[in-house]
Amino acid sequence: MNDISAEVAWREAAVHSAYVRIAISLAESVGLRSPIRNPEGGRMMAFKDAVPLLAALGVTENPQLGVELGTRIPASAHGAMGYAVVSSTTIGLAMETLARFASMRNRLFSYECKVHETETLLLVKPRIFLGPFREFCEIGTSVSVFKMIQAVAGDLAASKMTFDARWQHTLDLPVPMNLRLSQPATALRVPKAIADMVLPTADAKLYANACRSCEEELTLMDGSVVLRLRAMMPDEHKRWPSLKEAAHRFSMSSRTLMRRLSSEGFTYQSLQDDAKSELACWYLSKTDASISTIAERLGFVDDTNFSRSFRRWQHCTPLQYRKSGGTH
Repeated sequence: MNDISAEVAWREAAVHSAYVRIAISLAESVGLRSPIRNPEGGRMMAFKDAVPLLAALGVTENPQLGVELGTRIPASAHGAMGYAVVSSTTIGLAMETLARFASMRNRLFSYECKVHETETLLLVKPRIFLGPFREFCEIGTSVSVFKMIQAVAGDLAASKMTFDARWQHTLDLPVPMNLRLSQPATALRVPKAIADMVLPTADAKLYANACRSCEEELTLMDGSVVLRLRAMMPDEHKRWPSLKEAAHRFSMSSRTLMRRLSSEGFTYQSLQDDAKSELACWYLSKTDASISTIAERLGFVDDTNFSRSFRRWQHCTPLQYRKSGGTH
């Protein structure tokens, strides 16, 4: 898959801003200046937004940084899902709950819980093409998942679990993960006796409330006009739909679409500007496309209008951004 194809796959909102902020703190802890701004609030972000940060961290050469990222993620970063996991009745239910709601925070992967006669499995599979960042993301996600289950199960029970890993090299782990390397799929394996253990933090009322909050958040995310619009900027034909065209695709009036966007804190123009700014940065830092070609792909009538808009977005010219390698 080439850079342009990857850009299409990575445009989907798939990672929560809380995790991106933690990755930025990881970069700063090793003396790196983050090439992306600290995202505000709690929202799902396109994987592409985090790529400059991952590149600056050098995770393709050192995917073991995923261990550091995974261990840095606190329970609070998981939102209502964290409360639902903690208040589950048993370890097995905690695994099922994690699989059910993990997409609230991380949609780079899909999660499936399978209950067998002798063990319960929590499978973690890539949902989108991650290219050279796959191993880092898989390690970070796996450590974070294990850490959540370890937190409710305790170290003794966790030490009796097995984690199948697709990667091939050993890791220096601060958590008691019994790794089996080079497996066909990434999965946490928990013996039945451990999965059936009742948790000391079990709280039926808290669990019900937390699950309700999770369901509400997932419903809002899946019904978010902003997320759906963002995925079609540009659309499958590389066109930038007008407000009227976008409203037609959503089977609503332009006025209704504007009102829905306003309720999520956006205008159509601000959303399109953000999308064009991110895509312009991608083309400038990841491809050799000319300024004229980039301007045309972004729907500008000429280079001048594109350069003027880019300066407003990034406070530098496209050429300055390209020469800086995307760190301007």
